[in-house]
Amino acid sequence: MRAHTNRRGMVSGGMFESLEGRTLLSLANFPTIGDLVNPNDTVVRFQTNFGDVDLELFDQAAPITVANFLKYVRDGDYDKTFFHRYAKDTTQTPAAPFVLQGGAFRLKSPTTTGSFNGVGPENQAWEQIPTDAPITNEFNQSNLIRTVAMARVGGQVNSATSQFFVNLKNNSFLDNTDQGFTVFARIATDASWQIIQNIINNVTQTTTQSSPFGELPTQNAFDATNVNEDQLVTIRDAEIIKPQGVAAFYSYRVYYPEGFAGGTINEALPLGNPGSTTVNYQVIVRAETRDALPSPAADFWYRDKVINTGSIGANRRAGVIISGFQNPANNLVPRQGKPYAIEVWATGPISATLSHYDFGSSTIEAFTQTTGTMWTLPNIKKAADQGDVIVWDNTADQPAAVTVTFYPDGGGTPIVVNFTTEAFRRGGMAIASTMALTDGNYSAVVSSDRALVVASTHYKTSGDKGGATELGVTGTGAIKGVLTMANNGAMGTTTADTISMLNTNPGVGAIVTVIARFGDGSPDFTITSAPTIIQPGSRSSFTLPDVSALQGKYFSILYTSSQPIIATTLHVEHNDLAANAFSYTGALHHDFAEGFMDGARAGMDLFENIGIFNPNGSFFGASQPQPANVTVRFMFSDGFVMAQDFVILSDANLFIDLSTYAPLLAQNANNRYFYSLDIVSDVPVTAMMRHYDTSLGGLQPSGGDSTNGTQRGQVTALNNL
Repeated sequence: MRAHTNRRGMVSGGMFESLEGRTLLSLANFPTIGDLVNPNDTVVRFQTNFGDVDLELFDQAAPITVANFLKYVRDGDYDKTFFHRYAKDTTQTPAAPFVLQGGAFRLKSPTTTGSFNGVGPENQAWEQIPTDAPITNEFNQSNLIRTVAMARVGGQVNSATSQFFVNLKNNSFLDNTDQGFTVFARIATDASWQIIQNIINNVTQTTTQSSPFGELPTQNAFDATNVNEDQLVTIRDAEIIKPQGVAAFYSYRVYYPEGFAGGTINEALPLGNPGSTTVNYQVIVRAETRDALPSPAADFWYRDKVINTGSIGANRRAGVIISGFQNPANNLVPRQGKPYAIEVWATGPISATLSHYDFGSSTIEAFTQTTGTMWTLPNIKKAADQGDVIVWDNTADQPAAVTVTFYPDGGGTPIVVNFTTEAFRRGGMAIASTMALTDGNYSAVVSSDRALVVASTHYKTSGDKGGATELGVTGTGAIKGVLTMANNGAMGTTTADTISMLNTNPGVGAIVTVIARFGDGSPDFTITSAPTIIQPGSRSSFTLPDVSALQGKYFSILYTSSQPIIATTLHVEHNDLAANAFSYTGALHHDFAEGFMDGARAGMDLFENIGIFNPNGSFFGASQPQPANVTVRFMFSDGFVMAQDFVILSDANLFIDLSTYAPLLAQNANNRYFYSLDIVSDVPVTAMMRHYDTSLGGLQPSGGDSTNGTQRGQVTALNNL
């Protein structure tokens, strides 16, 4: 049976049942399992400036060598390296391709040029990558064409470190040289082998350089005195795309650009598996800046590091502690004080939330699958007691030209700030130190020639401190939008929400109407404090009115506009901030990795709510208004799933106060406190979650935030229903 709701979403009964996840992403652009010699082998991808090259690693045949190679991959040591040797077999006429060798050197900086024949390290364009201790030779397979083997010092059998070579022909004579060269991989696919062929067919073997570059493969009018990566054969990124022992690739990826470890910071990464099979994952952090070589620390961080790998059973919640100031020796990130973006790659759908504790408060935000070239952040502030930042993750294999355009409150000339962010790096800006901005409120549009993920963080740094973080919204707006859940006085001491709206159209004003839609059957309430017109190229903000119609209630906020605009809210509650963008897309799944409820504290210092809105009605102009059949699934760490079904009528909403939700509180008796949420529907809906924990205790800051969750499955623009 289903629990039915009235027009505004009141619950009238129901039962609990399990429901499996339904959506998996395509393996497009990955090898097939049939391409592999062994479906359990690890696969590594080199993204080169000629194309992607996938390597199948022989985990069982050469375990020491594979483990050594994978450590360099996970540490990011092969990123931005170049193949430094293209050797030919001169015993044949004409000379035949012999090996293509790499894994030793990178350009000092991809944004500057330098010399390959300069005198002294200060004039060299290149540097040697850090290497670990040599490994034991494991030769047991022949050096045949398409295989990959470890390079080593001549005459020294157990001397391999980071260097490897691709056999461009059958080189079985190497099997009898110095006890054989260890073959540990093969070029996995015909497409990857074609990339190797394109390399050797389009480069020149430059022999005018001194060792170790006497056989350097070069292209594009190589100039040894002024070298850049496009003149070489460059590995832009090296990552594991398939883990060992699993016949599936890391085909599902979620992103969040804001991470930081420091002496006052705790950072956790709750994870959830909403699917019916085990999911394997890896967590990648991409640093904003690189360590200098020679690095004073043993754990050199050039750009990317895989800080955690693991698996999560079906319908389970899990998590990772990234950093903690109480015990920094256990931090997974190698440096304090270095900003980074976080990506989670998985073999199936996975939910991820960043829980960050600093400045006397906490921030919470769900990761996103979405990347884009334009993002909007309607609410940015510069003030003496405000610590706002804008951050982005460049997910592309090319440098990103990033433009941030600020729109002052009340209009005026937009202020433009430009950046360049290297490939696969985090970028960002601190608003307080941006001299082009004076104190005041702004909206920001972040545009780029590469695919980014963009977010902002707000910190109030004095008085009643508070923090909030939110993902930006892709694009520059829509004529209708919905904030799924707002409240005024329903969860304790509350200061009314502030709504910020941006009209980027430089020539046409936007005529706006804003309403509150309730979950208790009350009539819609028109919010007259909202602006009726937002001037061209301008932002406007307003505070929800302190009126009895809104007090003590949950409601959705909907707007209509004559021009596309984007809106967001800043909510103050329990002496903390919560930031949340309006929704412009609906989905069949909304994933929330982190939920927590303890009945002994519920409603006193622990508060949690979820809201769901069904946009398939007349407000968003749906072609066929229809109810939404919704299942809310609670997935606990032990694999237990609690689910309840609801029917939400068109243009209606549903709110559940988890602090008083008896079925959830009853699970405490089974020691079930932490859970992930998967909100499943048969038509696109929007969903939102708020969580506040006001007494975490000790040195751990308390507070909370709100998030729209991660949308997956069928994701549809609300104006295209």
